[in-house]
Amino acid sequence: MNPAIPAAKPRVKATKAKAEALERSKMASPDRVVDAIVRSIRSGVYVPGQRLVEADLTREHGVSRGPVREALKRLAAEGVLTLTRHRGAYVRALSRSEVRDSLVVLEVLVGLMASLTAHHIGESDNRSKMRKALERLRAFRNDGGTAAFLHERRHFYDTMLEIGGNLELKRMLPLMQLHLLRMQFQAHITPRDREKQFNEYETITETILSGDGVRAQKVASLHIRRTRLSVMRLPDEAFPTIRTTE
Repeated sequence: MNPAIPAAKPRVKATKAKAEALERSKMASPDRVVDAIVRSIRSGVYVPGQRLVEADLTREHGVSRGPVREALKRLAAEGVLTLTRHRGAYVRALSRSEVRDSLVVLEVLVGLMASLTAHHIGESDNRSKMRKALERLRAFRNDGGTAAFLHERRHFYDTMLEIGGNLELKRMLPLMQLHLLRMQFQAHITPRDREKQFNEYETITETILSGDGVRAQKVASLHIRRTRLSVMRLPDEAFPTIRTTE
């Protein structure tokens, strides 16, 4: 085996990281702050219920308060942050009713996404993409509480969206809110719950690979419904309250 081959991956990753950094440097100041906050949430640096201090953000990103405030307002409008009077911004923590309502909507949308994915699975290299997405997720079967696992689960669903090819569905799915929901309740997921989750990911994938859109829709919807019922049984401390007035 050529000893130079293993060194190729780090170089590719470094090149990609440089390209992404260059792209971020071209963004307007509020866009850079929005991008940085979203990336911090996805990586687990910021968690639901955490306060974001304007002064810290201006210092970290080398911008004035104006761009920071604009970024915070935009993320609040998208449901990523909660803005409070006199107390600033917090990473959104969903209430029990917000979680219920979000998952009712997601049950329908994820079912549709699975159906579309199954319909297009025979095209190009879509079967290979779907299998690889599941394999990447399986690597975290015994380590499902990490930010890396949440990233791979997002990639799993992103792969389904890509294969399904419906741009409007991609626009309508509240992916960031879904990520926040997963982060908020990750600590309450038991090993038994996680095993059930992975079994369901495998069933969803197998059904999609079979090309059966009707069944794929049913099993994907059922997965979200079971998640909703499980989360609704959690104690009140799983739903931190952030006061919006004083």
